[in-house]
Amino acid sequence: MKVINASFFIKEDQRENFLSDTKELISETRKEEGCLAYNLYESLEERNAFIMVELWKDQAAINNHNQSSLLQSLFGKIANFSTKAPDLKISELSE
Repeated sequence: MKVINASFFIKEDQRENFLSDTKELISETRKEEGCLAYNLYESLEERNAFIMVELWKDQAAINNHNQSSLLQSLFGKIANFSTKAPDLKISELSE
């Protein structure tokens, strides 16, 4: 299994746009084959600092997800939404 922690740092004036885009992305991603968990959380200490915690069956499931139109759309907008670049961390979990 693979875990992805994707941190996002969102501009205050883009908060609602980011949340709107991620809401549909989360809903649809959870239906994808190989997606075991896909959740967005906001920091209690830092407003507009979010982390997407993803759990995937394998790399093939991640590769498929990376091709989704909703994810590609978010990638195209993320620079405009953000105060700084997202931070991605990928880990392998043994079962």
